[in-house]
Amino acid sequence: MLGRVLKQLVDEGYVVQKEGPDDRRHRLLFVTPKGEQLAMKLAGLQTRRITRALSDLGPGAHKAAREFLAAMIDTDSRDAVLRFIARAIARAPRG
Repeated sequence: MLGRVLKQLVDEGYVVQKEGPDDRRHRLLFVTPKGEQLAMKLAGLQTRRITRALSDLGPGAHKAAREFLAAMIDTDSRDAVLRFIARAIARAPRG
């Protein structure tokens, strides 16, 4: 199943697949600019959905959920992920 999805992402130009430098059986995956656009769009849509759901829970829920989810991210990746999320929020269509 995952192989089929990966093939579709590669075939449609969202991901580039390269051989590993030490072992040709390894597949290194790189997102293309088209793939990054899709990821940003999807992250923005999901962020809006979560924000809408949290707004129904009261004033402190959004902050608590954001802190909880940030804590779930590995510390060595946290800053990069949070920057990615901030870019997605900034690019998300309003409405």
